[in-house]
Parts: sequence; C-alpha cells; structure tokens
Amino acid sequence: MSNNFDIWKKHLSGTPDGQALAAMPPEELADAFSGDIAFGTGGLRGIMGLGTNRMNRYTVERVTHGLARVIMSGGFPKSVCVAFDTRFNSAEFAQIVCNLLSAYGIVVYTFSKPAPTPLLSFAVRHLGLGWGVVITASHNPQEYNGYKIYDSYGVQLTDQMANAVAGVIESAGFFEPVPEGRAVPVNIFGQDIENAYRERLLSFVGRGCGRLGFPIVYSALHGAGAGIVSAVLSELVFSPVCIQQNPDGAFGGMKTPNPEEPVVYSAAVLEAQKCGAKLLLATDPDCDRVGVMIRTQCGFEPLSGNQIGALLIDYLIQARGATSGGTVITTIVSGLLGEFVSKASGLEFKRLLTGFKYIGECIGRLPEGKSFFFGYEESYGFLAGDGARDKDAVIASALIAQMAAFYDNKGKTLLDRWLELSQKHGFCLEVLHSINATPDRQKELMAGLRDGASFEGLVRIEDYLHGLQGLPPSDVLKLYFAGGAWAAIRPSGTEPKLKIYAGVCEKTHELAKARIGALSGELLQKLKT
Repeated sequence: MSNNFDIWKKHLSGTPDGQALAAMPPEELADAFSGDIAFGTGGLRGIMGLGTNRMNRYTVERVTHGLARVIMSGGFPKSVCVAFDTRFNSAEFAQIVCNLLSAYGIVVYTFSKPAPTPLLSFAVRHLGLGWGVVITASHNPQEYNGYKIYDSYGVQLTDQMANAVAGVIESAGFFEPVPEGRAVPVNIFGQDIENAYRERLLSFVGRGCGRLGFPIVYSALHGAGAGIVSAVLSELVFSPVCIQQNPDGAFGGMKTPNPEEPVVYSAAVLEAQKCGAKLLLATDPDCDRVGVMIRTQCGFEPLSGNQIGALLIDYLIQARGATSGGTVITTIVSGLLGEFVSKASGLEFKRLLTGFKYIGECIGRLPEGKSFFFGYEESYGFLAGDGARDKDAVIASALIAQMAAFYDNKGKTLLDRWLELSQKHGFCLEVLHSINATPDRQKELMAGLRDGASFEGLVRIEDYLHGLQGLPPSDVLKLYFAGGAWAAIRPSGTEPKLKIYAGVCEKTHELAKARIGALSGELLQKLKT
C-alpha cells in the first residue's frame, strides 16, 4: 500500500471522505493506494474514487500544483485554458483546476459548459495562450475520468515536455496549501470563442455546401458535441435529427460511450428507421472522435476509421485538389488504403507513433514548401484545416456529411466509393483486438515476442522500443509478412490491455477477409498461450 495512505487517513480524519475511506473493503483499499496514479505521455486517466491510484479532487489538486510550478518556473506564458466534458465530476475537477491555477497568479480562461477538446485546442491557439487543460477520459467507461495538458500550439504534450511535467508533479505532495496573495479572477468565455471556431471551420468546409434533402441522424452520446455539431451541420444546410444531446455522466446507460462500438448506435438506428436517414454520426464524450454508419441494402453498416480516413483523403482531393507539397499524416498502426490513395495523387504520406499529439506536433514542424493536407488515426480521429491541432470530430462530422451527400447525388453510398477505391488500389482490411493484461503481464508478452517471435510468413520485425525511423522510443512491435500483410502489437496507454492490430491487402474482398481472419487468429492464439 502507498506510503501516502497514512497521510490521507490523517488529513481526512473527521470528514465525509475520511469516513468513506474507513468504510472501504480491504481489497479495494489496497488497490486504491497501490501507488500514485501516473501522469504519463497520455496525461492522467483512471477510475474515480478515493485513493492515490484514483481520479479525485486530491489527485487533481496534486497534478495542478505540479503544472502551476512548471508554468511559474521559467519563460512559459502564464495563461491557461481549461475545458471539461460531461462525465461525472468533470465540471467539479475543472473548477478545482481553475481556482488553483488562478491562486498562483496564472491567467485562466474556461467554459461555462462542456466543450469539445478541439475547441480547447483552437482557443489556446486563437488567443495565444500558453497552456490548455481538458478534464476528460475520452471514450472510457463512465467510472473513469482524466486530465490532459496541451502546449501553446494547441497540441497535447509530447514525450519530452510530458516527462518534464510528470517529474515536477511527482515532486508535489498531496494536500499542499493553496498559495495566498496572488489570486487573479477566472475568465469565463461567452459565445465569442465558439463562434470564432465555427467560422474558421466553415471557412475551410464551405458554408452552405450541404444538402437539405439528405437525411442525417447525429448522436452526441450525451457528450460535449451536443449543440455545436448540429449547429455546424445546420449552417451547411443539412437538417440533422439530433439525439442523445443531454449531458449525462452515465451516457444513457451505455457501458462504454465509444463510437467504434456498433452497440452505441442502437438509438440512432431506431431514429433513422423513423426518418429515413442514410447517414448516422456519433461523437464521443469530448467530441474529438466520430464514428459512422451508413444505410445499405443490408441495413446500417459501420465504416472503420481506416475506411473513413481513406474516403476523406479521396474526397478532399476531389473537392480541393491535391496541392503541391500537401502532406497526409497518420500512424504506424493505420491501414494501407489511405497511403495508396494519397501517393497516387502526389501527396506526401507520413506515419508516426500512435497518439494524435504526434500528428499535431508534426503539422507545426513541416518544412518550408510543405503543407498539412489531412491527418487521421484508425481509432476514428480525423483532422483537416488549421483550426485545431488535435483530432476534431466537429470538422470531421461536417466533412463526412458533405462527402456522403456528394456520393448520394451520384447514386452511391460511401461503401460503394470504398469498393471503387479498393478495386483500384487493393482490398485493404484491418482488425483490432485487445487482450486484458496487467502491466506486468503486458511486459511479459512483449518480452516474449522480442525473444523469438515465430509466425507463418513473417518477413521482418520493426522494434520501436529504442526509437526507429526518427520516431521517439515506444513499446511497439510491427511485424511484416509476405504478400503485404502486417501486424502491430503494443500495450494500451490508457487501459490494462495489450492491443493487436493486423492488416492485409488483396486483389479481392473474399481473399482479404480470409487472410485477415487467418492472420488475426494466429496472432491471438500465440499471444493468449
């Protein structure tokens, strides 16, 4: 049990939290104080509850003390924007962050309601602020919450800065006193910052470029996309039917509010059957990721993040042209079709480590003569334009709606266009599997693969543990097989899971389905045994 337990017990004595601590079962208590919840390269994320290994007001205060000391220690701009999603305690945690930062004399701007993460990224850049903080656990189950930090470019902290901030946070104790005599008022945004964000977005997408007769159902999944996505779609002259718009930390009873999971579309499908919608859109709680289902002759079918990414690249090429020096940026675990489409039109194509922060960072570091064209992750994260520097489900929803209506005018669905691209470039199919595993078990599995991975048709292995191809070190293995198949294996950065990605490219859909099934089956069998 953490050495901090006695400190917590003493400090909380006589308080409701102290009574709750005393009533915790021994097993729960042991886990809650098994260590300090870590601030890593993905920020802070964990189950809410009392304890050093939980998200609560005391762990939030500790991280904020550390962040404030970083901000005050050098030449960093002393201004921060704070946003929060609709999760339980998000607004309260955000208020703690605002009050504590302002007590240090740091200028703070915040929102009066849940705000999309891309709006936070835009606000930091638009106002020239030094930092951003978002209270969110993205698509995790309702018992989770988290704390993400952004730099002055509107990019979530990448490795070097994240590690530096983490070091200062680790030196901070729990229950430290609040500074006195330096407090400044907290600034609360009106509608102006959202209006500016929408104007920037619409200037890229094109105001009024939708279609009144194209029916759409949009679900916010009870998250921060409520209001703003529907407003943007309406300004594009769509008439979306909007559901699940009310803020709800329980997400209407969904186990996991993840737009990658088909089960979250059940209410949207029912609504679409009533109104005849051809397109379903769903954004996650902090509205940085968007999922898609389309009406086909077989009912509603989901599109994967890889399919959406390739389709959007293709659509933007048609709508805007593949500009000279344009660059598409994705990750080493994304599929092949987007790369084929990009390169066929003369676009440069870059692959980075998983985490959209690397894409955001790369945008700002493109050399002279190069420009950002599009960025995406297979996990439903997409970005276009120059408003945000993080994945943006608001602009992605607008572009997907435009794209679906564009092909509907031609008598096609998005799946029809994907089939056309596949017939030209090859049928690229991908799967993602997760194996529940403790951190120690994850290390064992990765070590076992490094000691002697043996798979049928294996050609070579890329190990990113010590850095590779100019990328930072990361615990990732990528396997290449004969015939263009590939796989990637890495521990999750946010959950106790090992993630297994696999992809193939074949001449026919049938061959691709058969091969991806065989490849993923072999990977799972060997890793589970």
